[in-house]
Amino acid sequence: MVSTLRSEIINGTRKPGTYLPAESALAKQFRISNKSVRKGLDELVAEGLIVKIDRVGSMVSKDRQVVTVNFGCNPSLTDDIQMTELLEAFHRKHPGIRVRAIPLDFFEHVSSAGEMLSSGLLDVVSFSNSQFQELVENDERLSLLEPLEPDEGIYPIASEAFRCDGRLYARAVSFSPVVLCYNKAHFREAGLPEPDSYWTWDDLVETAQKLTAHGGRHSVYFVPASLNRYSLFLLQSGMETSRDAEGRVRIGPKLAYSLRKFSDIVNDHDIFPKYFSGTNEDDSVSLFMQEKVSMILTTYFSLNAFKSLPLEYDISPVPLLRRGGEQKTLLLSIGVGVNRLAKEKEAALTFADFLASQEAQLVIREKTTSIPARKLVAEQGTTDALNRPARYLMYRELFPSFMYHKDLGLSIPSLKSISNRLKEYWSGISDERDLHMRLEELIIESNS
Repeated sequence: MVSTLRSEIINGTRKPGTYLPAESALAKQFRISNKSVRKGLDELVAEGLIVKIDRVGSMVSKDRQVVTVNFGCNPSLTDDIQMTELLEAFHRKHPGIRVRAIPLDFFEHVSSAGEMLSSGLLDVVSFSNSQFQELVENDERLSLLEPLEPDEGIYPIASEAFRCDGRLYARAVSFSPVVLCYNKAHFREAGLPEPDSYWTWDDLVETAQKLTAHGGRHSVYFVPASLNRYSLFLLQSGMETSRDAEGRVRIGPKLAYSLRKFSDIVNDHDIFPKYFSGTNEDDSVSLFMQEKVSMILTTYFSLNAFKSLPLEYDISPVPLLRRGGEQKTLLLSIGVGVNRLAKEKEAALTFADFLASQEAQLVIREKTTSIPARKLVAEQGTTDALNRPARYLMYRELFPSFMYHKDLGLSIPSLKSISNRLKEYWSGISDERDLHMRLEELIIESNS
């Protein structure tokens, strides 16, 4: 009842000066007792949304001015960080501010956000780290964001994604490394040891072959053309290059090995499904939920799909490129930035700060498998019944291995171009030499 009435008052359905239905009518409508109705109305009085007038009823406050904040966001935030519940919590805490969530297209997120920020249609906007990098690559768009004060309670590595030239432009809300997720029952049934931090990609392939032989199913899947998957193999190679006798940039042996190992896995259709879905990472999660594959590369965000399922699974670090090599994995972060020219800048800043507050971060910790950006909240225990992986806190030991797309030294358009070249290579349109030549061109362009 309280949530419904609050929403109707804030969004203007119930106008200032109008009266709520009688307590008996509210009790009947929401099927609660008169005592519960009075308790709920007292909450709305305390929030300044209504006033009680003796022998008359409950009136929507006349002197309350509601400020509207337009929030551009990716629709996936509903599952990733329970955005709907966070908005409800914010409206309870700040009844004078109404946040209107405006979904942005994932693939055109940066261009849409830039246009809407410059035209004043957005006050707050969410970014992934790669979307923010793309924004940084356009100085004009970056200037649209309000520089923010650092928050020492946030994991430094999570905030690092949203810094440029020493200034912070977005408040980190949640983050996740890319990890290997596996079906524990499949491993147990095949009599195989579970993955660990000693695993190489060769170990993954060998184990996948045994899992396939035992279970008669494909064993491993990820969306190979995804910016958040093939970039992992580039990071593990260190983007190593060399120069030939004429001083031209050439793909180094470590980078060549990484690309070959990546392609070998993708093209082994005994263990890897012969199906490329473009960039839709939900496909691998769907196959894993149906137990049609035993291992996927995924993130803590995607684990939310399993939180209510009786699925026996766990996670481990992504495999190493070579035995004894340096552990590296891709890190993804979610942050919110504020329009520097927002008409209601204080309200926008209040909302951005709320999402990183202890109250909001506790919602993320307790209701999702995502990692809150606030350290003290992220590392505390929970008592809920979510189906979390046993190794949930594994990420704390992996901080030295975390790297962002920007660590590749390539622009986002260049990385998207690599995705297209990889698809041409896998389909047989081009060969390995063509792939290497295009990569060398992109590296030269980035260096210049």
